[in-house]
Amino acid sequence: MKLRTICLLGVILLASVSCEQILEETPKSFFEEGNAFQTGKDATSAINGVYNRLRSVYNMSWFHLSDVSGEELEANPVLAEARDIDLNRYTSGTTIFDGFYTNSYILIDRANRVIANVPAIAMDAKLRDQIVGEARFLRALVYFNLVRTFGDVPLVTSPTTDVTNVQRPRDETEKVYQQVIQDLKEAEAVLPAKYTVVAEIGRATSGAAKAMLAKVYLTRKDWTNAAAKAKEVIDSKAYSLVPNYKDIFPPEKKNGPEHIFSVQFSCVLNTYGSPMAEAFAMVFTYPVQQAGGFLYVTPYHIKTYLPGDARQEINVVTEKKNIATGAIIKPGADQGPANDKYWDSAPCGRSQARNNFMVIRYADVLLMYAEALNELNGPGTDAYAAINQIRARARNGVATAEPQDLKGLTQAQFRDAVLQERSWELCFEGHRRWDLLRTGKFLETLQKAGIPVAEKNLLYPIPQNEIDVNPALKQNPGY
Repeated sequence: MKLRTICLLGVILLASVSCEQILEETPKSFFEEGNAFQTGKDATSAINGVYNRLRSVYNMSWFHLSDVSGEELEANPVLAEARDIDLNRYTSGTTIFDGFYTNSYILIDRANRVIANVPAIAMDAKLRDQIVGEARFLRALVYFNLVRTFGDVPLVTSPTTDVTNVQRPRDETEKVYQQVIQDLKEAEAVLPAKYTVVAEIGRATSGAAKAMLAKVYLTRKDWTNAAAKAKEVIDSKAYSLVPNYKDIFPPEKKNGPEHIFSVQFSCVLNTYGSPMAEAFAMVFTYPVQQAGGFLYVTPYHIKTYLPGDARQEINVVTEKKNIATGAIIKPGADQGPANDKYWDSAPCGRSQARNNFMVIRYADVLLMYAEALNELNGPGTDAYAAINQIRARARNGVATAEPQDLKGLTQAQFRDAVLQERSWELCFEGHRRWDLLRTGKFLETLQKAGIPVAEKNLLYPIPQNEIDVNPALKQNPGY
């Protein structure tokens, strides 16, 4: 967290109010935090501020950190820092890390203020508990991302009020994970199963907390709890696979039956919408010959698809198309294969779209369930049933098409099959780096794909700007 804001506030305060006045009375021009949390409306405004910052965490940089880092995507050389991440030649001065780190801690501080102040507000008790639960969910989500990205990070669970709070060392990964689990459990207990008011759809639910708990447990190789939480989501019947893979992604179908938690984007909520279009080679108002994006599907990923897998048509686009009309054109520039997951027929502007950023969806839960069951007892009936639902949809109603149902695999074969299925099903959705890391396949996979990689790349560096303002932070090895 930066000291710039705190220092600037101090200068302004000293310039406008004498020391004697500060001691004698509360300055009329100074906005005390206690004054911001008086009513239920204040509580709602505060939690909305936490959600708002989530859009600054889940932006194009998250694609760079999570997907470009793997073997599925490569970055256009014009985007120098993304290309550095693609080829693992980044440094602690790479600004993508700095922005992600800073925005994450801004969100955490906002969540901490909600958790600290909302319980004292005289308001509807159920709504009050829900709002605190939402703040806990969002704090847990961001800390989960931070600890996977950097390893040990400062664990801040109270509002930042002075310089002392800012100068914190890194806390051990285990301590951070325990806080993440505690927050998600408390959120799960008070969040609603769903929202019926249109304006509230997209907020955190109990199902989202359960699904994220399953992912956290899976990351920690706690197979029993991972399977149990995934099964709770499945047994709730609150979510289902949509019949056609292509119908998961259009903006017109967002927050559908498969979506468990998504970061909400729209042309109304924020002027420029979401970053998906620009990231994935869809710039809506460029002349046809100039259209292009920053991230391309790699040949390595393309070659993994089986004949007849309907997902390939969505995940990989090799035709030269007029992105405004969908018509195939010639000639066209050869920059790299794009994908149709984030196509928007009514974008916000030149390169921004209405697509939500899907943090977790039902297919992910089914695959986590299959993986956890396999790690516990090998591939049994329930594990096969979970993964084969997804493979059946990928055949798109063609019984003879690939991928066929899995059967008769060893535990090791099933483990590899799940990891590959996650690549086909969830590619370009912010999962690949973390899947490879938690399964111990990161170094091996990147080496097979011909991507330079070293042991130090298992963690990203702490941003140098953060170390400069907080000497208590120690850098990760190798940076």
